[in-house]
Amino acid sequence: MSRRFRPNAAFTLIELLVVIAIMGILIALLLPAIQAAREAARRTQCLSNLKQCGLGLLSYHDEFKSFPIGNVEPPAGSNAGGWWGFQARILPYLESKHVFKLCNFSYRSSCFEWIAYQQTRDIFLGTMIPSFYKCPNDPLKDEIYHDSRFGDYGCTSYLGVMGTSETLNDGILLHGDFNSIVRLSKVTDGASHTIIMGERGISNNLYGWPYCGAGNYRNTGCGDNLMDTKLGLSPGKPDGNHNYHFWSHHANMAHFLWADGSARPLFYDIDHQVLQDLATRAGREIFSTSCY
Repeated sequence: MSRRFRPNAAFTLIELLVVIAIMGILIALLLPAIQAAREAARRTQCLSNLKQCGLGLLSYHDEFKSFPIGNVEPPAGSNAGGWWGFQARILPYLESKHVFKLCNFSYRSSCFEWIAYQQTRDIFLGTMIPSFYKCPNDPLKDEIYHDSRFGDYGCTSYLGVMGTSETLNDGILLHGDFNSIVRLSKVTDGASHTIIMGERGISNNLYGWPYCGAGNYRNTGCGDNLMDTKLGLSPGKPDGNHNYHFWSHHANMAHFLWADGSARPLFYDIDHQVLQDLATRAGREIFSTSCY
């Protein structure tokens, strides 16, 4: 009795090429969706970071009945306690008390000397930057600046808003002494209409030290841990030429924190005057949220 044997089933070369082509098309269709989902997740995390900063600022206000000094101006003829940033002072309210305890706001010299001294004891305070101070989209968020005199420093993506100009003191987080603190009762434009922090991409010259920063040539902290809105909100690059205006690594916008603790994006096409109005605590401007 004869037996018939069926050959083993197998793909032909043409069928295999068709399957590969279909898989390539599916991957090409899925990749943009995956990338968009990842970007959306990073934007959500960035907003969450700012909301966490807002919780820290409002918790500080609850305890001390004012917001912290944005950046400390040392007394005349001395550097004592100079240039500490508000980002260091709100650490206890952001589950980072262990870092806060390493700060010495009453040191006989500036925060730079204190951080350098700590580093001689193998305590790298300047680099202990929590993730909530960094935008997840920023490619330079984990870079460290090395200074032979003052030690090592990490950077932040979120700067305090000092107002429309670093010299007018019309915002909330100011450079100055303890006479420069601002209470919510002084934010007469309304906490929901006044920005208190905003996003600025970290530059390749690693500008933006949160705990301790003198900023530009006026030594007001502007560009390091504070920023005014004089140069507005516009696209930027991490090339060192965009340190003095707000911008981000997100498409078409940057995130901002309001004094009531809410956070949302502002887009690059915002009218410059509207941004200026949002930066003042008591400018008596009248506009609706539809303006931004």
